[in-house]
Amino acid sequence: MSVALGSSAFAGSVSYSGKAGKAVQPIAPSGCECFNAPFALGVFGGAILPTGDRGDDALGGGVLGEYFFCPNFGVQLSYGAYATSSEHHQFDGSLVLRYPITSLCIAPYVLAGGGYSTNSIQGGDYHVGGGIEARFPSMDCLGVFADGAYHFSDNGDYTIVRLGVKFPL
Repeated sequence: MSVALGSSAFAGSVSYSGKAGKAVQPIAPSGCECFNAPFALGVFGGAILPTGDRGDDALGGGVLGEYFFCPNFGVQLSYGAYATSSEHHQFDGSLVLRYPITSLCIAPYVLAGGGYSTNSIQGGDYHVGGGIEARFPSMDCLGVFADGAYHFSDNGDYTIVRLGVKFPL
């Protein structure tokens, strides 16, 4: 008797439909759990687009690391190098606010923060931007993202757009 009662404790829950012999299994919750991982590392390709006639557009790339305190709020650090005439290096720190849509496994987000750039002129800046990230549960929650941020700088404003891959840890 105790074996029968003990084994029912491990059997899981089943609800009955009211008809004799018809058991209905509970439906597993649908949705993406990929945005619950707090750490992620990423690589990206990007472009720097100066405002006005300050310089030519240039391609580049970089790396990023991020930590999310909850699925909606986190911080991101990134470094990018762009092939301008004097090689632009960009160091950024951002606060990120995202809204995961778990039924589609995507998350639009906004970011804001500050940074430091080095090229022929060095200086600080601040930025605001937004983007979208998609995660793939079948690939260990690998993510792809696209975003853009407008940088306000004393040396001339510019926009950085990025397209990359994130690896959740």
